[in-house]
Amino acid sequence: MTALPASPPAASRVTGLTMADGIQVEAMFTADPKARFELHWHAEWSVGAILEGRCEFTFAGERQVARAGDIVLMAPFMLHTAGVSAQGFRMVMLYVPHAWASARLGWPPGQRGGLHRGVWRDAAMAGALAAAAQAQDGAQTGRLLEEILRAQAGGELVAVERRAGDARVEAVCEALATEDACRIDPGALARRVGVSREHFHRLFRTAVGMTPAHYARLARIGRAKALLRDGHAAADVAAQCGFTDQAHFSRWFRRCFGVTPGNYMAGRERVERGA
Repeated sequence: MTALPASPPAASRVTGLTMADGIQVEAMFTADPKARFELHWHAEWSVGAILEGRCEFTFAGERQVARAGDIVLMAPFMLHTAGVSAQGFRMVMLYVPHAWASARLGWPPGQRGGLHRGVWRDAAMAGALAAAAQAQDGAQTGRLLEEILRAQAGGELVAVERRAGDARVEAVCEALATEDACRIDPGALARRVGVSREHFHRLFRTAVGMTPAHYARLARIGRAKALLRDGHAAADVAAQCGFTDQAHFSRWFRRCFGVTPGNYMAGRERVERGA
């Protein structure tokens, strides 16, 4: 199996990779045996290759285990966690824009194919995907990604994002995307929708699958990633997205995406400079 370049202990790095048609994907290389990822989502498709060790995680409410030689595929906005083996561990994870996948597979706007499998063994594909990403070979990476998606995401069409539910809950979700989860007053949220605090929590959990505070944090960390990608400074992003300070922002960014905001921006800047 193709080896990734040597990494410092407990290190992860994210870099950009430009494919043949000019679309950029993000590639995360990690060799951190202590990596743990909080419940989160990505707006992109997540396509990973496990090269050493094992990764235990949940997605779509189910426990999964991926081992060396396995491919992992998760759809956009799919909630998941991750924790890796205590010994050696190496993985590459590619974050693929849905617009690219949709154009390749001919999906209608706002829809995607249903997943056949989220984890499966294909050591040859895992090695090839890692080698292409490591070599910054956009053409080969694109071919492999399309092959994976065609094989495993060709089921019945479903909505890309969570389906809208109760209009009152949806209005709260929109507001929570810009509010500080640490300062949320559950009583005030309940008053927004005209119900008791207890009824509001039941209503929200039924519609969204998590508490309002947790949803707020995930929505804001996703927005923060998009702002960083657009070139905004980390301090400005922390303030815009309602985090109490940069340290608070940095902790949660790393818990969800494996690297600090500074390292995330540095990896993308290296690619843009052609370094």
